[in-house]
Amino acid sequence: MLLVIVALGLSVARGAAARVEAVSVDVPGATHVVGGLTDDTWQRTAPIDDFVQREPNEGAAPSQKTEFRVAYDASTLYIRVRAFDTEPDKIKTYLTRRDDDSPSDWIRVLIDSYHDKRTAFEFAVNPSGVKQDRYWFNDNNRDDGWDAVWDVKVGRDPLGWTAEFHIPFSQLRFSAGETSTFGFAVSRQIGRLNETSTWPLLARSATGYVSSFGELGNLGLAQSPKRLEMTPYAVADLTRQRTSSNPLLSATDPGLSFGMDMKYALTPGLTLTATINPDFGQVEADPAVVNLSAFETFFAERRPFFVEGSGMFKFDSDCMDGPCQMFYSRRVGRAPQAAGELPTGDDVFTESPPQTTILGAGKVTGRVGGYSIGAMTALTQQEFGTVLDPTGRYQQVVEPLTAYSLVRVRRELANQTSYGVIMTATNRGGNEVSAEVPDSAYTGGVDWDLRIRRNYALTGFLSGSSVRGTAAAIDIVQQNSRHYFQRPDATSFELMPGATSLNGAGGRLRYGRIGGQTIRFNTEYGFKSPGFDLNDIGFLRRADERWTATWFQIRNEKPGKHLRSRYINFNYFSAWNYDGDRLFSGGNVNASINFVNNWSIGGGVGMQPYGFDDRLTRGGPGGLTEPSKNFWSWLNSDQRKMVSVNLFTGMGSNRDAGWWADYEAMVTLRPAPALTISSGLRVNRAVNNAQWLENVVDAQSLEHYAFGRIDQTTVGLTERFNYTVSRNLSIQLYGEPFVSGGSYDHFVELAEARSPDFLARYTPYEYQGSPDFNVKSFRTTNVVRWEYKPGSTLFVVWQQARENDDVPSGFRLGRDMHSIFGVPPRNVFLVKLAYWLNY
Repeated sequence: MLLVIVALGLSVARGAAARVEAVSVDVPGATHVVGGLTDDTWQRTAPIDDFVQREPNEGAAPSQKTEFRVAYDASTLYIRVRAFDTEPDKIKTYLTRRDDDSPSDWIRVLIDSYHDKRTAFEFAVNPSGVKQDRYWFNDNNRDDGWDAVWDVKVGRDPLGWTAEFHIPFSQLRFSAGETSTFGFAVSRQIGRLNETSTWPLLARSATGYVSSFGELGNLGLAQSPKRLEMTPYAVADLTRQRTSSNPLLSATDPGLSFGMDMKYALTPGLTLTATINPDFGQVEADPAVVNLSAFETFFAERRPFFVEGSGMFKFDSDCMDGPCQMFYSRRVGRAPQAAGELPTGDDVFTESPPQTTILGAGKVTGRVGGYSIGAMTALTQQEFGTVLDPTGRYQQVVEPLTAYSLVRVRRELANQTSYGVIMTATNRGGNEVSAEVPDSAYTGGVDWDLRIRRNYALTGFLSGSSVRGTAAAIDIVQQNSRHYFQRPDATSFELMPGATSLNGAGGRLRYGRIGGQTIRFNTEYGFKSPGFDLNDIGFLRRADERWTATWFQIRNEKPGKHLRSRYINFNYFSAWNYDGDRLFSGGNVNASINFVNNWSIGGGVGMQPYGFDDRLTRGGPGGLTEPSKNFWSWLNSDQRKMVSVNLFTGMGSNRDAGWWADYEAMVTLRPAPALTISSGLRVNRAVNNAQWLENVVDAQSLEHYAFGRIDQTTVGLTERFNYTVSRNLSIQLYGEPFVSGGSYDHFVELAEARSPDFLARYTPYEYQGSPDFNVKSFRTTNVVRWEYKPGSTLFVVWQQARENDDVPSGFRLGRDMHSIFGVPPRNVFLVKLAYWLNY
């Protein structure tokens, strides 16, 4: 067998890429067996050892020596890293489940197989054999949800520890050629010293991460292996709920579902990923919240299918007032939108599904030439709510059949400049709830990242949206909290009865210094027109806004006697609506310090003058908001210790409008390398003298905008128990008890909305409702995760039987799939096992 090994390492001057050249060497008898390459093979391979500190002292010599060697054959890239240690008994390691981070020693191998200086695949391991894999995109951003099929062996001895990576080329994406070049880097983290050294130097002061890689050159890869992976799964769930005498609800509601994920390499650079009935079994429950604002709560995506590869769909569209996303994957499978339109009243009972069923989804991600490409489509089924009233039992559509589509293309140039486009479409069929839900929605945009003189960047985006449907549906969109076209004090727009579409645009332009060791800054201007809307497939809190913001940072990352690094930030911001009302403005100063003992502290203060809340009365007139002052601080202890603590305190006041205070504490215990227990407590106390209640029309047809003084206390616990039996078997328990109670008094109504005098702005009002609340919840997710790989003995027996031509047809099928699709051995075994069961 011909084994190709890396035989030469070259150090080069700063400004040129560090490079390893691969040459072909015929090593007699160097056969790849399950146990790995022989020591004799590695001894014939030249080591590379010119590592440089990344942190804490950028550019300095490492405290411990590290070296690596590289070899490859037709199917696999092998990297052997030796981490020398003068105190091997102090090597830090924890046994956790795959992909979990810990304050351990780590060895990381990073491969930019496209060699585009923008994207890379990361493979990492700690001394306990815990694996991590990540995907890097846009040079500095990473996707922790990316998973690959690969192997690694670790060992410890008096010299330190070693890691031998076996990375199948089927898990990488590249263009085959007689002489290929990959971007390449190796990183070592020493847990007890909190020190990271890399080959080559991946400087923190640089403008990019992947663009700082060295090169692995002269790779003879005539063919790029294809890949097929299939993951079937079953999910069981149990819901316990209060029925409140509703005969349509069951106190105990068990469920069982099946599905499958599939990956297939269409070309050397493009991967198709498809799913049927996506797995929700590993989703940690969303935290409980009590939302008294006019806007929707944003929850991060946790579903594996949508998390993995999400970087390919990222569009730089963040807004001043929170997340602004052209594509928000949680819209796929969202709660039925028309569930709130089910009838209510005495002797009327209703029930509807908590979320929309995803029939299937597929996405294509990867690269073609100098372009990164992401395309996705998903289909959700029509959902029905059940109604039981004195006339009988019947069903009503609460969500129509819906198709979601998305295309994202980005052109990336050699100097880290890039530009791209995005297009999305939401189409609903059989729409029997058109009065509540638009028939279709389309968005599109362009974004750019123009690099200037290496350390500076001009970035921005322009986007547009169009929502279409019946006049009744568009009327509802115009009057929701994103727009409030019915506002009586609006001058730049008005409600458009009978309209069958709503169109708008948004954009932002930002210039800043993104590299350098001491000073960084940026300044920006952005806008969202009144008709701008993304929420059929994206996320937008509100439209009708223009803003400007400036950030300036002074940083020092050179370690001293007591400090490792320190940062101070200055921020200024201001925003207006299209009527010219200043919604808010102000600034803050914040700083953070990292100590040499790996403790860190930080905090800041901020101030804002009078503002204007045009969402104050939920569609009625806006009003002034009080000046405010706020303060926050945090402290993190050394996370490497058996007991570590994270503390946060925040508080502020809004002059006559009230005050608030947040307290959070998290304690993490690591009594054993395989056991982690964490307990968190968060307490919020708030008094708001002008919390909106409702808009009331009295007997004289006069509208009153009712408010009350709310005294609210919220307490939440977060409990986690993680025990790792082995690196392939882990148990995770998560629980969150939560309670929030609010009591109201001193009811008032809005009188002189723009008066700076709080007592003139609000006058007493006899409110007849009872708005007090006491919300309690308990959410838990418990997961046993087992990653199975067939034993090496069985695979060797199969190899020998195949060579003797003593193989049943089932084994031939496995062999053929391995040769056609490039399935790694463990996946071949799984396919064979399925064949045997069905034989």
